[in-house]
Amino acid sequence: MSRLSGLRLPFLVLGALAVVACGDDEDSPTGGNGNTAPSTEYRRLVVSDTAPFARVFNAANGQRVDSLGGLPSRITYLYSPKGRVAFAHFQTRNSIGFIDGGVYAQGDRGVLAAPRMIGYFNDSVPIHGNYLGDLASVHFDGSGNVRFFNEQTVAGGSTAPFMTINTGSAHHGAGMAMTDGNFVSASLRDPAVGTGPIGVVVYNRAGQEIGRNRDCTGLHGLAGNNNGSLYGCADGALLVNATGTTPTFTKLTHATDARFGVSTVWAHHSQANFLVLMSIRGQTVSTATRTLGVTNAGARNMQPIVLPANDLDWTAGFDYSGRYATVLGRSGNLYIVDMATRQVTGTLNAAVPAMPTSGTVLTPFFATAEGVLYVTSPTQGRVLELAISTTGVPSLTRTLAVGGTPERIVVLGVTANRTLQK
Repeated sequence: MSRLSGLRLPFLVLGALAVVACGDDEDSPTGGNGNTAPSTEYRRLVVSDTAPFARVFNAANGQRVDSLGGLPSRITYLYSPKGRVAFAHFQTRNSIGFIDGGVYAQGDRGVLAAPRMIGYFNDSVPIHGNYLGDLASVHFDGSGNVRFFNEQTVAGGSTAPFMTINTGSAHHGAGMAMTDGNFVSASLRDPAVGTGPIGVVVYNRAGQEIGRNRDCTGLHGLAGNNNGSLYGCADGALLVNATGTTPTFTKLTHATDARFGVSTVWAHHSQANFLVLMSIRGQTVSTATRTLGVTNAGARNMQPIVLPANDLDWTAGFDYSGRYATVLGRSGNLYIVDMATRQVTGTLNAAVPAMPTSGTVLTPFFATAEGVLYVTSPTQGRVLELAISTTGVPSLTRTLAVGGTPERIVVLGVTANRTLQK
């Protein structure tokens, strides 16, 4: 197998429009005054299940709008760059699908239509997806390809990527568009030194390599914001920036213990710092070997977050503003953490049942819109709707009995609170 090859531009869409939503309940704007309605009426929740379908709910009243049945398999990854289209990965079927939620703003007017599957794109073993702005990337572990998509183009009906990078070898990796979309990065695997990725390569949109860095053994985890793309490494993290014609690579390490590596990264476009999961790899999981943390690019380090009562993280994310990290502990407690101070500002005890210590573990997931946070509770068939105060205190506002085994969730539509013309 060769090392990272160049940019390959011939694109092939192997999937076709195949699944049409089957109607359950209809929704229509009910709020507002006269010819206007709040943006919550143009907001829908897409909730995946362990079975091969997804349910779509009206975020305003909680009623089911539609079901997307006949999917290739269980959805293994679900996300949306800016709420226009949901990207759904079907890892075991070597395919990704694109879900149109049917709700969006067209200028000052709200659009309300039936949800639908736009189509599919096939490649081998899609694992992670990343996005910045409206540009999404999908790494296909089975081929080593990184495919880049424009959300608005997909919404218009084209499921072809606008760029493909072939890394030259199959591996578990990641890639993403950077900053203003003029550059992209991808993980680098060198077969001469093992099977895992060891660094990052940066390309411009003309397909020219402009730089690489090999100081990221055990690469795993990636997210990006306006400060760059952060890749997790076995001995810290690698921050990648590209401006002009030269990329920069900055290594970040745990503030006091260089043994900690990074395995998961979260980012928010309004938050300068990254939320990271740090651990000493190969060690028994405990508060001494695993912790969430916040990056400090200026100091080139990462500071730990301490959860109450020695709780360990289960899953995490950001609130809509990006000011707060949302952390679900293995106890089932939900914590809100100020990204500036790394302090817990509020707790919702027993938000979901505690993480099982054996057997099958179904992880809850977060989704957010302005003023609201959604959390799935797989073992209870529920989606929790929470509010987070300006001081970072969570409160339960509604429980949606969605049924089945809800796992991943994404908000589609108009996520900011505003008034729209009907």
